[in-house]
Amino acid sequence: MSTTKQELKKVVGQLSEDESHILLRFAEWLRAQEEELTNKELAILRRGERQIRKGEFVWWRDVKRTEV
Repeated sequence: MSTTKQELKKVVGQLSEDESHILLRFAEWLRAQEEELTNKELAILRRGERQIRKGEFVWWRDVKRTEV
């Protein structure tokens, strides 16, 4: 197993149920993509990762206005 996968496994084990659900949905979406991410999409993803590391995020359930 690669170092990256070992680290990912460690991180996943430390997530809450809500965080695990979000990560699972993203991983399923990522696996379903037929094309590689563009440079612009990668930049957006990296920006989001930095924001999450800094704690600069809001849960969707806290900002949604109607039931979906």
